[in-house]
Formats: sequence, C-alpha cells, structure tokens
Amino acid sequence: MTTFSEFQKNPVPPAELIKSQRIPPAARPFQGNRAGLFSRVAADVIDVVAVSVLMVALYFGLMAAEFIFLPESNIMKLNPYLFLAAGYFVMWLYWTWSWATTGRTLGKGIMGLRVLNHKGERMRWSGAALRSVFCLVFPFGLLWTVVSNRNRSVQDVVLRTSVVNDWGETVSI
Repeated sequence: MTTFSEFQKNPVPPAELIKSQRIPPAARPFQGNRAGLFSRVAADVIDVVAVSVLMVALYFGLMAAEFIFLPESNIMKLNPYLFLAAGYFVMWLYWTWSWATTGRTLGKGIMGLRVLNHKGERMRWSGAALRSVFCLVFPFGLLWTVVSNRNRSVQDVVLRTSVVNDWGETVSI
C-alpha cells in the first residue's frame, strides 16, 4: 500500500515511466501535488454541465415520446422538482462510479485531476458514495481549499481524501 506522502514523492511508478512521456513538461513539477481551487471548480463545472445536458436531453426525449405516442393526452406533466431530484441522483451515481473506478470524472480527466483515498489509491465504492453525498449536500465545502494550507476541501478533511494533479492517464468513460 502506498501512503499519500509516498505517492506525492513518486507519483509515477517506474513501470509507468513510458506514460509520463505524455505529461506536458510544464506540468511535471505539479504531478502528484494537491489540486487548487480553480482547477477543482473548473472540473466540477464541467461535470455539472455534462449531467445537466444529459438531464435536459432526457426531459425533452420524454416530452417528445409523449407527443408522438400520446398526442392528445397530457398525462406526463413532469414535475420539475422531481426532475431536479433525479438530476441530483444521476450526479451522485456519476461521481460515485467515476471515483470508484478510475478516480476521475470527465471534468477531472480534462483538468488532469484524480481523487485518491488516504493511502494514495483509488477510492472504494463506499468511500466514493459517501464523498459524493458530501459534495452534493455541502458543495461550498470546496471553498475551504482557499484557507487550507494543504489545498483540502472540507470533504477531503472529513473523509481523508485528496484531489491531486495527475496527468498520467486519460479519462475512460
């Protein structure tokens, strides 16, 4: 098992040295360091926009299906609050799955970030699910990175996780 300190000292294991060739030279000094506020916010905005686009497409798809198959009926008046709740559920599912499988979401992959547990490894399903709930319920916890000398959000402090700069692999969805 690798601790976070060991990961930070050597973020690219020798077996993955070939992959490090893909890391931009300007980014190599930051590899393995904890990510700052702006890169994390940008990654989260990308994720929220992606899920929002998915939910809007689903909404219009359901409305189109109603129009095609039940043109004279108006039974499918979707409650916007129910759709908002469904969006939160999809966001939770998306974050949980992404953090537990690859350690990064689409946004974190684009921004070159990865979520790790306290051992410097990919999160377990239970930890990823709990972190997702925490991020959805208390999104302003991310602002703690501004005052934290270790660039950790409230979620990171409570759950002992870290979001690090890691350009080693591309995102796979």
